[in-house]
Amino acid sequence: MQESDLTRLEISEKVIQLFVDIIGFIDRSQVTEHTDFIHDFKIIDDDLTCFVMQIKWQFKLCATQEDWEHITTIKQIVDLIALRSQAQ
Repeated sequence: MQESDLTRLEISEKVIQLFVDIIGFIDRSQVTEHTDFIHDFKIIDDDLTCFVMQIKWQFKLCATQEDWEHITTIKQIVDLIALRSQAQ
């Protein structure tokens, strides 16, 4: 199954699981699409960089720095992945 064949819900679940796995101290039950990783959990710097790198790698996501500048929620990442996978 290719990433572009995933449903939006599957992408969302995968992104949330990656976030939980990479950050390491957040319980899965605390994370939804509306989670704002900067404001809700104060996730910045290295953890956020690692998360973004994993998203790019896992979803083969080609996104610009500009794409990432205003992203603060899981939903915005899922939207970006969905948008980019449709564009391919």
